Amino acid sequence: MQAPKLEKFNLKGQNANILNTLDDHLIISVNDKFGRVIYVNDNFCDLVGASRNLILGEENEILKSHLHTNKVYKNLWKTLKKGDVWKGVLFHKISESRHYWLQTTVYPIKDKKDCITKYLSVYNDITDYYQNQNIDTTVALGEKVEFKNLEKVILSVNKRAKIIRAQSTSLNKDYDELVGSYIYDFIDIAYHDAIKSKIAEVFNEKKSSDFQFARCQDSYNKELYLSDVQPILDKYDEVSYAKITTELKTKNVNILRELNDIQTKYKNILKSHNLGIVVVTDSNGIIKEWNKGAEVAFGYKEDEVIGRCFSMLISKPQIETGVRELLKIKNDVGNVREGDTLEMNALKKDGRAFPVEFAVNGWFCGKEHFLSVFMIDVTERKSLENRLRQKTRDLELFLYRSAHDLKAPLTSAEGLLALIKEENIDSSTAELVDLLSMSLQKGKLLFDNLAFASSISQKKLDVSAINFKKEIEKSIESLSGLDGFDEIGFKINVKQTKRFYSSKELLNSVFQNLIQNAINYKKTLSANYKPLIKINVEQHANTIDIVISDNGLGIRKENQDKVFDLYYRVSNEGVQGTGLGLYIVKCIIEDLNGTISLDSNVANGTTFKITIPNLPKKK
Repeated sequence: MQAPKLEKFNLKGQNANILNTLDDHLIISVNDKFGRVIYVNDNFCDLVGASRNLILGEENEILKSHLHTNKVYKNLWKTLKKGDVWKGVLFHKISESRHYWLQTTVYPIKDKKDCITKYLSVYNDITDYYQNQNIDTTVALGEKVEFKNLEKVILSVNKRAKIIRAQSTSLNKDYDELVGSYIYDFIDIAYHDAIKSKIAEVFNEKKSSDFQFARCQDSYNKELYLSDVQPILDKYDEVSYAKITTELKTKNVNILRELNDIQTKYKNILKSHNLGIVVVTDSNGIIKEWNKGAEVAFGYKEDEVIGRCFSMLISKPQIETGVRELLKIKNDVGNVREGDTLEMNALKKDGRAFPVEFAVNGWFCGKEHFLSVFMIDVTERKSLENRLRQKTRDLELFLYRSAHDLKAPLTSAEGLLALIKEENIDSSTAELVDLLSMSLQKGKLLFDNLAFASSISQKKLDVSAINFKKEIEKSIESLSGLDGFDEIGFKINVKQTKRFYSSKELLNSVFQNLIQNAINYKKTLSANYKPLIKINVEQHANTIDIVISDNGLGIRKENQDKVFDLYYRVSNEGVQGTGLGLYIVKCIIEDLNGTISLDSNVANGTTFKITIPNLPKKK
């Protein structure tokens, strides 16, 4: 049902002389039956600091001050709805520094049918009286009180923040007048949501928490308070009630607020996230804090780990057998090399180990040095890696066996062709036999390459010392039977200063494939052109650089990003390969944790640049 329009209220028609006199000396407002203001006098406007136009049509804030409990307002409106007059003291807050105590009387006004149509409120400002007379920290307020010095009492509250007991901090005095009120009654409304959240957290989590609030003592001074909320458990380990103690932190609110804001943000970031694992220790490895993610991952409650050594979270078999790795971890933690990540097996409360990847960062708080260990549970990733590794091994084995099995019929066919060549055959048949023999050789080469590609991962484990000059010469010698080999000039420059360890067989394959590629794609020998292949090797501290260049046909720019693809063959240079040579080279270099790149210009040749690390010496 739509509310009726606002009625105009005219004092002049109701004993105007008397009312006008009262109007000059009292604070008066009139509300309609819906609680909207339809009249205020000048004194009321002066009190609230607003013009009449802004007040009319709005709700009367004085009649629903947040300082009072719902009980006060329920009683007020219950009295008025019955048609009775309500009398009491109400508190009205204009701003942090302006507030009033008002002796209030509210009269319900009825029409001829005895129905309430309006409410006349008369206020008397008694603020000065309250401030002068209220030497103690409490003042009576109808059915409630205001308490000014919360830091002097210990409050016991239920889950709804209702006060069930109030004692002095010395425990020698009870404040029974506070019982039945709410903590919200004594703190500015701006802090109510935060306080409600903190109290709920204490009852739900069964852990202590705290909240802060500020109070204006006057126009210039603002004090900051910190309240600690502690859960009190019953015999069933449930929160029976919470105990709140408050202390005045400082009168310099701005500085402390900034510090508390930083602390709050830090705690929220640390405690709220459960996707990652965060453990904070001191410089001796004693655990100081950890987050929910750590609690979920390890299975310990916070009070079971705080104050204990970080080593309790490391798998015992790793501690006993992985001394070298643990020393490396210790050194990394001590040096706090930011950005480095390590792997280890962590230990759950139930004794189960699980793999984690972690990084360590450190900071100073005053003179104290703290370390943050950020961990990620990689159990699922490790499982997927193991499955992928097994699938790769299965595929490599399948490819290797298939290549050998398919190569067997070709070998038999070559034997048959050899027998045919011994027979008395005409020239055309002999030509066909030669073509067939060449096709069989290409097929065998393809299967050999497939078998080799499938075994790269295993061959890289066979690490030995490499003499690059010797291995390059050996690779060149193995290619001496290729067409046009005698036309090629070789220029080899090896600067190897110390032992270098890698897979000899894999490096031979790299040299053979790249040198053969240069031979196959040379230009035709002429008076102005002689094919040349340059091979330069230069050793550095932990790596070696290999550069193989030629002055051959080169590779068109649009083909350069495809030459390492499986089965890709450049068909416009007149020479056809198996499409596996450069693919195998790239796979080998990547398996050796190296890099390879090319630079090529048509008619000017191609250069391959390779960098590989010195692998650990095989024990």
